Amino acid sequence: MQLAMCDHIGLFTGNATRLKKFYEDHLGFSLKYETILPMSTVEKIFGVECECRFIKLSKNNFMLEIFEPLSTEPKQRVAGIVGINHWGYCADNREALVEELRKRSVPVIEVKRNGRSVYFVIDPDENRIEIRDCRT
Repeated sequence: MQLAMCDHIGLFTGNATRLKKFYEDHLGFSLKYETILPMSTVEKIFGVECECRFIKLSKNNFMLEIFEPLSTEPKQRVAGIVGINHWGYCADNREALVEELRKRSVPVIEVKRNGRSVYFVIDPDENRIEIRDCRT
């Protein structure tokens, strides 16, 4: 059986700077590039008539794409969109990352499931991130 993996996740936000900073400062992502997507592109992909600030962050083989509408009405629409429930972030040493996040005052949610701990953090736009261990 082949390993299935997610290579990127796209997140809409009303504050791309805040989201970018969270992922860079707390999870070690780096900026791959940033641009403005034209209205025609945004409309084709998302059905929203506006330009979007587009930021691509990467860490290892995983990418985050952050989209911020550049006009007021689409920003209001984005605020009402139900976001991703959660996504899995795979760490080389989950326990060490959880400890580092706690030291940085990032709230960590611990859920006990089948006698094991499952950890989540929540980014500034309230997207849940499950901290997973790559070794298992």
